[in-house]
Amino acid sequence: MYSWGMRGTKAVLCPKCGALNRPTWEFCARCNEPLEGAAAVEESAGPPTAAEAGSATAAPANTIVLAAVLALVILGAAAWRALSDSPPAERPDPSLFTMGTQPPALPSPPPPTGAGAAYEAGRRALTAGDVPNAVARLAEAAAGDPRNAHYKVAYGHALWRSGDRDAALAVTGEAAALDPRLQIQYARSLDVAGKSEDAARQYEAVLRESPGAVTVHADLGRLLFRTGDYKGAASHLQTAVAARPDDPVLQQEFAYSLDQAGNRAEAAAAYRGVLEKAPDAVISRGLLADNLVEQGRKDEAMAVLREGLRRQPEAPLLQRQIGSVLERSGRPGDAAAAYRAYATLAPNAPDAQALLARAARLEAAGGKP
Repeated sequence: MYSWGMRGTKAVLCPKCGALNRPTWEFCARCNEPLEGAAAVEESAGPPTAAEAGSATAAPANTIVLAAVLALVILGAAAWRALSDSPPAERPDPSLFTMGTQPPALPSPPPPTGAGAAYEAGRRALTAGDVPNAVARLAEAAAGDPRNAHYKVAYGHALWRSGDRDAALAVTGEAAALDPRLQIQYARSLDVAGKSEDAARQYEAVLRESPGAVTVHADLGRLLFRTGDYKGAASHLQTAVAARPDDPVLQQEFAYSLDQAGNRAEAAAAYRGVLEKAPDAVISRGLLADNLVEQGRKDEAMAVLREGLRRQPEAPLLQRQIGSVLERSGRPGDAAAAYRAYATLAPNAPDAQALLARAARLEAAGGKP
């Protein structure tokens, strides 16, 4: 779960992905899920340390994409720190007004009627989980005030919750056409729905109007990476990294995109930049070691891993990675010992038994340490 490190403050827990969001946000910053009715929690603990993350159960041995995701979990707290640094807006201090200039209190607004009443009823139904009623009432609101983007986007979310994603996207697209501030949300909805090409076009349209939109560069870079356009992904992520040089999550994604695009040397430099900010990020260290092995720099790879093991002597992922590098370096006995150390540190890992069997085969073939 992402965390801002906001000690003693309230946050809203996304019911879909578990991310923490600011109380004033209507939709989850990670998965775009509506936050109406989501539980408020107190953020009492800071972000997990890299050491805590490094001691977690290991991931399957050859799943590099999962490893990258784990790296984001390890580094996730830093990604959202910028969002928490700005305090919420405060109301003006009443003492700024004198008795002679303080404006009179405004009368309470009348209860909504027509489309407004339908919208309020639909919103309450959606919060209560009565999705069919919410769809009906929000459809009424959107039809009663067709130029109201807020009504349309709420109707779109109700349709999404009902499972009618095509209709939801159509309505959300209409809302984005009415209010450009909703264009990024529309692009993300297209992406989540698996309409990658449409989402990419929408992101690119936003960038034509706002070429410096860092969040859009980051989102588009991630989308292009998932679709296999690693070179395009690296270009957009590089722009995002330049704007947020202290964000190790973006730098990790940038490095991985460069690596997959075949730019090994540039990727290695970017991985090292991640480790400068988060030296105990085990997955990032492992990816750097793999990168160096691919370049034929096995001694450097071992040095990177040994440094990590010095910092975290009981990190199972480092032992597994050291075993892999040793085996590829023609040292089967030492590799077998590392695999056994990994299985001892993480006996319940999904690949623990497989690596014990591999160690036995290496030893049987004459690779005694």
